[in-house]
Amino acid sequence: MMLEARNITIGYHKKTIQSGVNLKAHDSELISLIGTNGTGKSTLLRSLAALQPILSGEIYVDGQEIHHVTPNERARKISVVLTDNIVAEQLTVYDLIAMGRIPYTSWNNIKSNEDEEIILHAANEVNLSHKIHSPVNELSDGEKQRATIARALAQDTPVILLDEPTSHLDMPNRVEIMILLKRLAEKRHKTIIISTHELDLALSHSHYVWLLTRTEPVIADTPENILQNPLFQTAFASEHFDPKKLR
Repeated sequence: MMLEARNITIGYHKKTIQSGVNLKAHDSELISLIGTNGTGKSTLLRSLAALQPILSGEIYVDGQEIHHVTPNERARKISVVLTDNIVAEQLTVYDLIAMGRIPYTSWNNIKSNEDEEIILHAANEVNLSHKIHSPVNELSDGEKQRATIARALAQDTPVILLDEPTSHLDMPNRVEIMILLKRLAEKRHKTIIISTHELDLALSHSHYVWLLTRTEPVIADTPENILQNPLFQTAFASEHFDPKKLR
């Protein structure tokens, strides 16, 4: 399985944010999108998910152009966890995770035994089996994030895209989420791509990093090579922060 962007241009209302973007992501990889504000991390993520139109180019998942398949087919290939997806306070954890099965159930959302097994297995994978019948509004922020990840797992897609999955979490939960995502990528052979401002976590837990800057095409490389790239040093250097200290 491969997600591939071929010479895409992304932006809003014909305003270009990134152009000439060529990227490939394979299974069993956790990839972190990093860059300063305004470089298009969330825009690229949403574009890869077909949640907003690209201005030019093509995006393929497993050899199929994502804009040429039906929404239901796309939902079986790519699942998305956005920061606003956590707002599901009236639901139980089971209800939230079960939403991931919608692309596979009939119009009246009747679940098969297989659907039930997938939902429970997803809860177990994120260590929420003991909270399966708890209301979402009783969960901690870290548990809510794990529940949304479980929903994406229940959707059973080869590609999972997450926008700022560690935002609003304390440091222990941030680390836990990154460890979980890397384990799921490797164990479940998923392609997992996240946007993040957490440079230290991205560089220490990702298999690959995609660096977005304002002046150059997106750079895709290992964390070790990204850390040594002069563009990384230039992009994040400031009066109060020296990127070299992350080495």
